[in-house]
Amino acid sequence: MPPVVRRLPAYEPPVGGAVPLPRPRPRPVWVPEPDPPSPALDPLRLVGAVLEVLDGRRPARLLREVAVPGLAVRLGAMVRARTTRVVRMPRVCRPSRFVAEISATVRREGRVLAVACRVEHRGGRWWFTSFTVLE
Repeated sequence: MPPVVRRLPAYEPPVGGAVPLPRPRPRPVWVPEPDPPSPALDPLRLVGAVLEVLDGRRPARLLREVAVPGLAVRLGAMVRARTTRVVRMPRVCRPSRFVAEISATVRREGRVLAVACRVEHRGGRWWFTSFTVLE
């Protein structure tokens, strides 16, 4: 079979005509930082409430009000009679507007322990999604 030669469409710009210039990109618009979600995050109260449950001073059903279901079950299994003396002021890191990572030190039975947790704002409340006591 003999080869078939086809003519290509013109690909050169028209001669003597006006060349369309590219449009400039739109400038970015400054958007103000939105207000933090309500209610405001109170890390000392949240961490303190969970530690009181773990120490046996509050009922374990409180965990269902501050932690996601899987975490509440896991923390509920860790409840023991202990005495937490001092919870130092927690440090808060905010990777995003609806997420906060909290770390604190706790004095318990003559030892100093570290607490690391993550809270997320969902449905108008702050919920623990991770909570670890480093012993």
